[in-house]
Amino acid sequence: MSSPLPPRDPAPRAARPALSICIPTYRRPDLLRETLDHLHEVVGDDVEIVVTDNASPDHTPAVIEAFRARHPRFRTLRHAENVGSMRNFASAMALATGRYLYTLSDDDAIDYAGIQAAVRILDEDPSITAVYGAYQEWNRTTDRIIGTFRSVESREDFAHGDKLTIFNRFTLVWFPVCRTEICQRFFSYDDDTFGMWPLVWTLLEHGNVSVIPDIFYKHAHTEPRMEFELTENWYHDAHRAQYEVYVGRTGEANPGELARFINTRVGPAYLQGLRFAEVKGNFLKGRHFLLRARAYGFIDEPSVRQWERANMPRMVAEKLLAYVRLQPEVREVLFELDPRLDHVKARFSEIAATYQVGSIAPYDLDGAPLREDQFVLTRAYLGGPPRAVSDPSRCRAFDDLVEGCRLTPQPL
Repeated sequence: MSSPLPPRDPAPRAARPALSICIPTYRRPDLLRETLDHLHEVVGDDVEIVVTDNASPDHTPAVIEAFRARHPRFRTLRHAENVGSMRNFASAMALATGRYLYTLSDDDAIDYAGIQAAVRILDEDPSITAVYGAYQEWNRTTDRIIGTFRSVESREDFAHGDKLTIFNRFTLVWFPVCRTEICQRFFSYDDDTFGMWPLVWTLLEHGNVSVIPDIFYKHAHTEPRMEFELTENWYHDAHRAQYEVYVGRTGEANPGELARFINTRVGPAYLQGLRFAEVKGNFLKGRHFLLRARAYGFIDEPSVRQWERANMPRMVAEKLLAYVRLQPEVREVLFELDPRLDHVKARFSEIAATYQVGSIAPYDLDGAPLREDQFVLTRAYLGGPPRAVSDPSRCRAFDDLVEGCRLTPQPL
């Protein structure tokens, strides 16, 4: 349950802030401090800053309290328990009292000139409900811009009836500067999708939408980052669901065309899943997303062969660990002495620090029985498991594990 919402600003409309910058946060107090410091430097007193803390178990509350006295328009909420990222986003937007609102991640840096350009468009044309902009990928540590990503080269407007036009025009649109009243009355994030396209639908239901080339923010390459969740299947379901929900609302069903369209959107996300699985050191998960990307033609066969050759020992070590963990009494894992197992043994030692790792000579596999707390990896089964292992569940063969990890028939 969340703590009660602070009371709404009772000030008359003339004193209403022009813009609310909404920042959901969780477990990144030092980055949040830097983000708030930067905001305080670049925005004026007519800008409201809203922070919702998703029950961070650290000194995030102290960072928020320290900032409270520095900015004249500052609203906060701390959830009593973690309510999930989407509901935390929704909470931040619900607290906004400005005419317009903009959602900013707690580790990103705002480009206030771009935000002001969007505000001017909204001020000048009451029919426009939101303005979308560009962003930059940013290495926060070195303050280096890695790339700039614009959806348009010049302003493009989309009217109420342009729902499929804008959908076919862009792969994905990020947080806009939008009219607060529209968002609070008609939209809220939920746990089923990421909400980016459902938000577009809501905005076009109540007016027009503009897309401009101005940069709104710098997206930080923070460790850990939201994109780390690309290794989780729920992330891809939520990503895919926002497209399906959007098209479902149009009532214009064309399953074949939709399937082809969605695959052009989710294929790149599978490649990102592969990338972040490698960052996390989870190569079986990487294999999972490589196969999904391969199914839609997003990775060529030479790259598949190269990836398999480079990562087979890592995958085998992970698969071995999964089998070892099924035997709670095991404390030591023995590797048959064979140079082809050396890389697997080294990798297993890295990822299974709670287990002792040792070696066993081939001739000992048919000698005295092993202890009940030992597990064995042999090079191959030759007529069945070694006689030294009384329980076959405590023995695996390298060749068999390789078979379960294969991607191609190439020699390894």
